[in-house]
Amino acid sequence: MPDPQTGEPRPPSAPRRESSAFETTPTDRVPRKPPPAPQDLGPTLEWSQFAPKHRMQAAVGMPAILLAFFTVTTGGFDWVDDWFPWIWTGLTGAFMYWRTGQEWMAVGAVWVQEGPKWVNTYELVRIRFSVDGLRRVLRLQDASGREIHSFSLRNVQSNPLMWDLVYNGILHSVASGNCDISRKARKVLQIPPSLVREGEGQTSEPR
Repeated sequence: MPDPQTGEPRPPSAPRRESSAFETTPTDRVPRKPPPAPQDLGPTLEWSQFAPKHRMQAAVGMPAILLAFFTVTTGGFDWVDDWFPWIWTGLTGAFMYWRTGQEWMAVGAVWVQEGPKWVNTYELVRIRFSVDGLRRVLRLQDASGREIHSFSLRNVQSNPLMWDLVYNGILHSVASGNCDISRKARKVLQIPPSLVREGEGQTSEPR
């Protein structure tokens, strides 16, 4: 376990299957209105949040795709005189700008946070794998009853240093014998079989 205050020593590189990206925590700006971090469990070591320019790209890009769709489906630009496409794309752009502004993920040495919710990664008692829309996610619960219901694997694995910290906590929780982890989650996370005690993770939900 890394020191909660310094994060040292940093854990070894964790296996990644969801993303080949190598994003890092921004050093040229501070987080924009982040949710409160856990108290008394050490500072934030890594974090991820859409930059303003990326929010604007999403707000412009999605409406552009919709306008292209209208052009193809109508066989031309007759739609420009119709109010519906303009209102629809305008609302879509506003929603995308708002939605990307809500994205937040952060980790300390012993905790992970997505949005306002966080769990202690070294005290996990339940891990499940699921699919939420187009995202492959984990459902995490710690010994204090805190839960992250839809923890995006692609988002966290895009920042390898962040994922290393999270994965090390998951391994310790599984090795403790107090964590109920499904077989599917074990496979997706590539948990070494030697860490799972006999009889654990045999549940049938969800696989």
